[in-house]
Amino acid sequence: MGKRISDNLLKEFSGFIEVNMGLSFPEEKWAELEKGLQSVCKQYGSDNEETFARDAMSSALSKRQIEMLAAALTVGETYFFREKNSLDAFEYLVLSEWIRMRRGTDQRLRIWSAGCSSGEEPYSIAIILKMLLPDLEDWNISILATDINPHFLEKAVKGVYTSWSFRDVPERINSQFFIKKEGSFEILPEIKEMVTFSYLNLMKDEYPSLLNNTNAIDVIFCRNVLMYFSPVNIKTVVQKFHRCLTEGGLLVVSQTELNDEYFQGFGKVNHAGAMLFRKSDVRAEKKAYKPEIATRTAAPLYTQGMEEIKAFVIEKKTEIARKPAKKEAPPVVPAQGLYENARKAYEQGEYNNAEELLGSLLEGNSGNAKALSLMARVCANQGRLDDALRHIKEAIKADNMKPGYHYLHSAILKEKGLKLEAMASLKKAVYLDADFALAYFAMGNLALGSCNRVETERHFNNALLLLRKHGSDDILPESEGLTAGRLIDLIESMKWRKKDR
Repeated sequence: MGKRISDNLLKEFSGFIEVNMGLSFPEEKWAELEKGLQSVCKQYGSDNEETFARDAMSSALSKRQIEMLAAALTVGETYFFREKNSLDAFEYLVLSEWIRMRRGTDQRLRIWSAGCSSGEEPYSIAIILKMLLPDLEDWNISILATDINPHFLEKAVKGVYTSWSFRDVPERINSQFFIKKEGSFEILPEIKEMVTFSYLNLMKDEYPSLLNNTNAIDVIFCRNVLMYFSPVNIKTVVQKFHRCLTEGGLLVVSQTELNDEYFQGFGKVNHAGAMLFRKSDVRAEKKAYKPEIATRTAAPLYTQGMEEIKAFVIEKKTEIARKPAKKEAPPVVPAQGLYENARKAYEQGEYNNAEELLGSLLEGNSGNAKALSLMARVCANQGRLDDALRHIKEAIKADNMKPGYHYLHSAILKEKGLKLEAMASLKKAVYLDADFALAYFAMGNLALGSCNRVETERHFNNALLLLRKHGSDDILPESEGLTAGRLIDLIESMKWRKKDR
């Protein structure tokens, strides 16, 4: 098919794609962009690519349709245990570090497969952990798998693959973790249950966030994804990944995507022929500047005799000893100023600074519920769930009528695996605020995890009814930047999960 779209429109549309999906299509890749447009137009029964492109940019198409366009512009093909060197390095580091250090104490591990495509990568991770951990049932393992393409996610949830997905996979893996069917292989239910699939747009959605479980991650896999992004967008995404990771956490990218320029704040880890990036766990030292104070005399000392010098020194030392030291009072920062500075530090991922500021604030007012709630978020985003739980309980004790505190309490309980207690906290939140859409969404997620279809449908429908009362661009309370329109899209894209379960 020949060229059917003007260069001016392709230039404009490539900019639109980059802003909304992060995908980079410079002039030399416009032919690929036009081919992707033609493919999507066929899917939706349109024969005019220019009209489709203009409609997309004017938001006449649904966001899901636009995101399907992004899927048409990327390669979703993958297979199990791809780039084995990276997985070998992951296996060694998890076994030698997290499992060894956390066994018998805080037995948890949080992993995120960002850009999971059709699910082979997160399922490979789950199989590795199943083989590594004989006491797996005693661990709180979270494997989050996200993608921008609902069709990929639908396939991933089903967990059914052809033999093409198993090239270079040992036969023992197939026989141990898959059920062979006519011409295909279905992954065992116990492995399926280890992975949570969800929609997420790396350019448009918020992370880290308790809402989508992208906080306090130990390992992020983002392989063969960054290569589609522009350098500016790569830096943006990597900076957000840095905030999502716990101290010492690992970022695993494809070995073809290694570029030191993009990974500021990370150290390198070399193992098994693979390069991984580790979030630095060394805090920057703050050096206090102390200016030197020069003492001037009536005449330069070098013009005086030695006896006069000695007498002068003795006189000055006696004078200084008799004079009480003047203590400079530290500048007083209003409580609201401390809180706002802490909130800004939290939003920028500077959790240590935020914690210091909140600690100073709470020294003067230990019952400041707002500060306690933010402190709980700071701790939760660093994986310190016990500290987070203690702070949010203190916030609720100080102000029991704030629905947002019960919502945050529920999110922390859910991360600790306490689902019944989490649901109870959400019920308190909606009792205090019957229009709390996020709480209904969270209740739907809990019901979905328990395979309760009736409750899942009821809670998601309640959330949709409430969300449609908002403007599409309204930022939802307690959401850390999520808009009503984005949450509507997210819930609607999750309907395939409900049907499959």
